[in-house]
Formats: sequence, C-alpha cells, structure tokens
Amino acid sequence: MEGSHWRGFRLSEDERLAIWLDALLKSEPDLRPSRGVTREARKGPQTPRIIILESGDYAGYAELRRAGGAIELATVVVDPELRGKGFAHQIVHQAWERWRQDPVLHGTPLGGQIDLSNPTLVEKGPQVVRGPLISFTRDPAMGAALVGGGFTMMPKKRRASRLWLWNSDFAALPIRIQFAIGLDRLARGLKLLFSEPSRIMHYIRHSRNYRLFVRIPETAERIPPRLHLRTEREGGVPSDVMGQMDAVAFTMAEMETTQEQIAAWDEGE
Repeated sequence: MEGSHWRGFRLSEDERLAIWLDALLKSEPDLRPSRGVTREARKGPQTPRIIILESGDYAGYAELRRAGGAIELATVVVDPELRGKGFAHQIVHQAWERWRQDPVLHGTPLGGQIDLSNPTLVEKGPQVVRGPLISFTRDPAMGAALVGGGFTMMPKKRRASRLWLWNSDFAALPIRIQFAIGLDRLARGLKLLFSEPSRIMHYIRHSRNYRLFVRIPETAERIPPRLHLRTEREGGVPSDVMGQMDAVAFTMAEMETTQEQIAAWDEGE
C-alpha cells in the first residue's frame, strides 16, 4: 500500500491528508479514483476544497470544481468511523459559504470585475457573477443533507434537448454546463478504461440512480433551511423543504446501496 511508504517520515499536512484521502477513494467506487498519495499531496493545495476536522483528525472532505459556469460540489468524503455526526451537513454548509462569498472560486479577480465605462456599476461596487451550485449523488442521506442546505432536487422530465425521448434531470442545466460536465466525465472515463475498467462498469450500472441537486444564484443569500432549525425552538421543517425531503426518500430509497458502496458518505440524520 502506497501509504505505508510514508511511515517513519515527518509528514506535512498535505501529505497527511493525501494518505487519508487516498485510502477512502480507493475503497469507494462512487467517487473519483485516487491519483496516488504523491499526486494528491501535490495537487491538493491547487484544488478548491473543504476540509472538516474532528479533534485534530480528518473527518470530511469535498472538492469544488468549475464546470461550464457552474460550481460542482464533488468528491464528498466522510470518514466511515465518523458517520452519523452531521459532517455531510457541515460540508454542504461550507460549500454554500464558499460559493456565495469567494470570487476566485468563480474565476473572478479579487475585487470583482469593474466596467469603468459604466458609472452605475462603479457606484454599486464590483460585481461577482455566480453560476449555479450543483451536486450529483445516489445516496439518500447525502440527498437529504443537500436539501437541508438549500438545494433543490431536479425532477426527471422529458425535455427538448433530449427530443422528449426520455426523462432527464441533467438536461435541466444550461447546454454549456451540460457540455462541460460531459467532457469531464468522458475524459475521466477514458483514463479509467486503461487504469480501472471495473469502475466504468460500476458507473454505468448505477448511472440512472444519480440525482441532480441544484442551488441557483438567486438563492445565494437565502439561509439554508437546516440553519433555521437550529435557531427556532418550536419551528419545524418548512413544508416545501419537507416535501423535497419526502421526495428524496421516496425516489431514492429503493436504490441498491450498501455500506461498502457508499462508505464515504455521511449516513446520519
């Protein structure tokens, strides 16, 4: 095992994280394949990411990727021994905070983009253009965490971009985002074809079970429903959010998932 090569060495934080992440990525076929400890340690600092600690140890991890104007919350990992403690909810909340506040994440220079030819914009200050925040999952618990974080689970419908031939939630995204995500998945698939062909079969077998969750820019400043529950003594889940959670449970409950298949997800709450 590659991680054993590092025993006895004084490790940097990036190397410690890479060893932990490498082990979980190798055990979870739903997530992207590991690049190996050395490459994970080198590329990690260059990747927009969320890291959750518990008593100094790594508890959760996720990446934020640009995809044709959207930001994708991906590679969500929670340590199997720490499931059930709400770390997936923390990851979703931090992703929302980064998405709404970090201009660099959206490819915007610090200070925003200023058009000096438009005095109205100068008076209002620099503007940060956000794309939607999206995430794909086939795990009901992760779906509930996303809905609790203000995401909407997109319904599968027949759409014009699919010539009304089959139901699709992915087709609800703008064409530019669909194209970018499609190219990303194609590139990864070609790599897996030569490195880990068994993962390709896993993805194909479960491809119809993945659901798309979206948070649109117009809701960027809206506090996630889960935060309301912490501040309201007698309040409950708003009816529209409860309806979405019911939908998540109903549409995803029959998917074939085992602890081994979704060991990286936070299954609690």
